Amino acid sequence: MNRNDLTVPLRLLAISLLLFGLLYQGSLMAIGSVAFSNNAAGSPVDVDGQEAPVGSQMIGQEFRPGDPEDAVYFWSRPSSIGYDAMTSASAQLGPNNPALSERVRDDLRNISRYETPDDPVPVNLLTESGSAYDAHISPAAAAYQIPRVANQTGISEDRLREMIDQATSEPLLGVWGQERVNVLELNIMIRAELDAQTTTDQNSSTSTLDRESGGRR
Repeated sequence: MNRNDLTVPLRLLAISLLLFGLLYQGSLMAIGSVAFSNNAAGSPVDVDGQEAPVGSQMIGQEFRPGDPEDAVYFWSRPSSIGYDAMTSASAQLGPNNPALSERVRDDLRNISRYETPDDPVPVNLLTESGSAYDAHISPAAAAYQIPRVANQTGISEDRLREMIDQATSEPLLGVWGQERVNVLELNIMIRAELDAQTTTDQNSSTSTLDRESGGRR
């Protein structure tokens, strides 16, 4: 066998690995970290006063109808994998699958426990996305929940609509995708509003106690 018959393909392999395995991938990572630093870092969501991110703009969290503590928040889409991005695939249950029917019935029962509009439940509150960790719901699904959240939090419906508008993203370049509402971003605003209410109530109580104490003197 000619020696070149072996060395030429080995050299081509080494060059290909260097160009396409290291230089190409390295340049993409470098460009991504500079031009799209937030996306390259996993699109983290930060909250003032907390050192670690509270989540990602691209990964949903467990805000579901079955948890009473979540009644004050906007609910997210269902997830058969617990919003685990390492799995990144829904259960892919067919429409006639008994497990899917039971899960949807449970969701409908949990939703019906709270004040909701008479309109039909938006489909993306009952169906999971293909990845099963979608962080967004439709504007219609968010608007459907306004009466409940207003009733549970005391936040006005007009203020909730403003929050939904702030958390809504438009289609990319006005063409690709659809309008979508980031549930985590929306619920962070809800939490901030509730904390502000608590602070106001505490300050009001303190002022009342000070006045009553002063009156007894």
